[in-house]
Amino acid sequence: MKKLLLVVFLFIMASALCSCLCSYQRTMARIEADVNQALRQTLAKMPCEAVSADTIRCYRNCLTISELKDTAGIALRTVRRRDRLATEMVAQANCSFATVWWLSDQRASGSLLFVGLLWMAGSLWYMRRRRPVPVWQGVCYGGIVYANDRFTTSEGVPMVLTPMQHTLLEMFMNAEGHTLSKQEICNRLWPKKPDASATLYTLVKRIKPVIEANSRLRIESDRGRSYSLKIR
Repeated sequence: MKKLLLVVFLFIMASALCSCLCSYQRTMARIEADVNQALRQTLAKMPCEAVSADTIRCYRNCLTISELKDTAGIALRTVRRRDRLATEMVAQANCSFATVWWLSDQRASGSLLFVGLLWMAGSLWYMRRRRPVPVWQGVCYGGIVYANDRFTTSEGVPMVLTPMQHTLLEMFMNAEGHTLSKQEICNRLWPKKPDASATLYTLVKRIKPVIEANSRLRIESDRGRSYSLKIR
């Protein structure tokens, strides 16, 4: 169960990270497309080889992303064309990582991150409630403490049990997953009895109210094949 909870958590967090990166890259591509189209419009309106204040003003007015109007600019770059050097204008967004992040749509990644944190919190709560906690030389589960061959409530109040009820509850506390098969119980409590189904039914029926009155536990039956001690 621990591995499954961890795998689901890692999957959710990986999905959140992928969604975050994809949204960031899409925004970077949108910014690049916007500054390039603004440069094309500027060159169409003001075909010149020098960058002036009017050129920058025209360029920024052509931008569709308002957050770029205060940072975007034009730079001159020297390139080699047909064995000779030439100068060309290139558009520059000049925006920070924070600006790109702010412009990107992170609602999906944020939702996945929130779900992942909820899953982690729920998993920790689940494992803490379902796993027996060592107490002295015994265990504590669902409000019942079993130590030194005695059953008490979490407040230290002794539980009144018959010998058969004591043995059955001890088997539940020590069993993996707190689940016992019908045959396993009968073999332990009535080894010489050919069919102890009715006796087992009566024992379970009588111990149920005792357990429920002293803890957060209850006994659940799986179609008569097995019984489980579970937290309500």
